[in-house]
Amino acid sequence: MYKTSLLATGGFNEKCGILGVGTKQFTLSLEEFKDALHLLNYMEIERTETEIKKFELKHNIKKNTFQKLLDGNLILESSLVKPKKDTLDFKNYLYLLSIDVDAKLVLNNLKNTIVIIIGCGGIGNFLSYSLATFTPEKMILIDGDKIENSNLNRQLLFTTKDIGYSKADILKKQIQLRNPLLDVTSYDRYVTEDLLEKSIKLTDNKRYLVILSGDSITALEETTKYCVKNKIPFLNVGYLNDISVIGPFYVPRISSCPYCNNTLSLEKHEKDSMQNELLNINNKYEAPSSFTNNALASSLAMSDIIQFEAEKLDKVKSLNKRFGIDNVTFKNYTLEVPKDKDCSFCSEENK
Repeated sequence: MYKTSLLATGGFNEKCGILGVGTKQFTLSLEEFKDALHLLNYMEIERTETEIKKFELKHNIKKNTFQKLLDGNLILESSLVKPKKDTLDFKNYLYLLSIDVDAKLVLNNLKNTIVIIIGCGGIGNFLSYSLATFTPEKMILIDGDKIENSNLNRQLLFTTKDIGYSKADILKKQIQLRNPLLDVTSYDRYVTEDLLEKSIKLTDNKRYLVILSGDSITALEETTKYCVKNKIPFLNVGYLNDISVIGPFYVPRISSCPYCNNTLSLEKHEKDSMQNELLNINNKYEAPSSFTNNALASSLAMSDIIQFEAEKLDKVKSLNKRFGIDNVTFKNYTLEVPKDKDCSFCSEENK
C-alpha cells in the first residue's frame, strides 16, 4: 500500500516542472510533470499496487513515473505517512523523513534513551529544548551556575525573574512546562565523576547519551573519565569565538575520545615561564557567547545526534574529528582525531 507523502511539494515554469523533498529534487518535462501531479493527487488516499497500475493505464502515465516519485520520497509506503496530528512527535517525524533516515527508529531510540546534559547555559538551553520534544525516557540536567543578566542574550529559556537562581533547576521547570510528560532531574552542582556515578543509575539494556556543553577543562576531564569507564556515548559541544564546534563524538570501542592523540593535551610545557604567562592570559579570557555561535553549535550537535540515533555512524560528521563552522562565512573546519591505542583516557577499552 502506498500514499503521497505530506512532504511532497513542487513548482513549474514554461519550460519544466520541479518536484522534490528537501535535497531530493528533480526536474521533469511539463508532460512528465503533469503525469506526476495526476498520480500524486490520486494517491492522497492509500492505494494498492494494482490500483496504481490501473490508474497509470487509464491515464497513459509512463511506467517509470511511479518509481521516480517513490525514489524521491514523494510517495511512501502508507505505514510511513502519519495523519496530521497536533503532537510534539508529528513535526519531528516529518523532519526525520525529509532527511532520509528511519524516522520510527530514531523516535523509538530517543524515547528509550536517558539523556544527560552537562552545562545548562546557551547550548544546554537549545539542546535540552530540542531533545525534550522527542520525550526521551529521562533527562538529567547538571550545572552549578546561577543565572545572570548577561546570560539572557542567548539562554532563551530564562527571564529576568530567574536571575540568581540555579540554571539547572530553572531549565528543568521550563522544559517540563513544554513537555509535561518528560521525566527530568536537575543537579545544582558542577559535574564530577562522583556526581555522575550517583546521579545516573546504570542498568543493562538501557540507552544513555551524555552531552557536554560546559566551558571547563575539569568538566571535560571528569565527563570523559566517566563515559569511557562506563562505555557511554558522549558528544562535546561548544565554540571557539566565531566558530561553532562539535566533537569528537565518542562511541565506545568505535571512535576517539576528546583526548586521543593529545588533541587537548594539558601536559606541562618545558618552558614554565612561558606557560605561566599563557595561563595568565587564558584565565582572563571572556567567551563571546552569543545567540549565533550557541544556536549553530547546538544545531550541528542535533544533526549528529539524529544520525547516531538512526544508527548511521557513517553520517556522523564529528566521529573521530572535531567539526566546526565559521559563523560569518559558513566555511567548515575539520580536525581529524583518530582513535589512539595509547590514549591516557580510552586506551584501556581496547584491551
